Amino acid sequence: MRTLFDKETYLDHIGHRGAAPADLATLRDIHHRHQTRFHYDNGYIRTTDFVEFDPDTVFGTIVLKGRGGICTDLNLLFHRLLTELGYDVALLSASMQLAGGQWGPDVEHMVMVVALDGQDWLVDVGNGGISIAEPVPLSGETVTQHGVDFRVTRQGGHHRLEYRTRQKPWRNAYRFTTQPRDPGDWRVLAELIAAQPEERFVRRRRRGTANGQVVQIANILLAIEDGVERPRPIRTEQELREIDATYFQPAPTR
Repeated sequence: MRTLFDKETYLDHIGHRGAAPADLATLRDIHHRHQTRFHYDNGYIRTTDFVEFDPDTVFGTIVLKGRGGICTDLNLLFHRLLTELGYDVALLSASMQLAGGQWGPDVEHMVMVVALDGQDWLVDVGNGGISIAEPVPLSGETVTQHGVDFRVTRQGGHHRLEYRTRQKPWRNAYRFTTQPRDPGDWRVLAELIAAQPEERFVRRRRRGTANGQVVQIANILLAIEDGVERPRPIRTEQELREIDATYFQPAPTR
């Protein structure tokens, strides 16, 4: 039997109990729960269908089975949930900063903006790097989440999400515009990914934790706890299996 997207089941799987009014408190709660419940994993990027996003299939794979996903999987699902809960939410495109300070293509990463009580909030549950645990206002105000500072600045025609961990300078996470996008705009990624040689692929995974987050890039595991970065190399297959079991196994069904 085909699985169908269901907001009540979705809320249950991320651990939200009771009413879910379309207000800031609910948005913060479900965003944070989503980040710790489901993990980012670009290992599925070559099997992602960028041409035809099927929310029912992805709902079954990620929400019900607990598998990881990339930004379009995670953020399109969350966008559907927010829409059904009654939020005023729009999809936006973002670009990541490359080595040397250059920026990637305008349509690369996917984020969202929620308009709520006269203020716009950046929403993103699908970033593969250091990520927001809860929505961040576009006003430029600095907010601290698990010891990490975040802010959205405006530079030219772009907004930038910046972050600062303890004893580190401000760094760019990505930049984006507030032009609303359609899911079909990300079809360009299919050609970009197909053109990238397999040997240049770098595995990247991320998951939120109770007091921070962990990011794996190739053979480096970066744990951020209470704002402090603690990187360590992954030297053996046994270490990798332990990391898999601790952070990146499918979330158990409820």
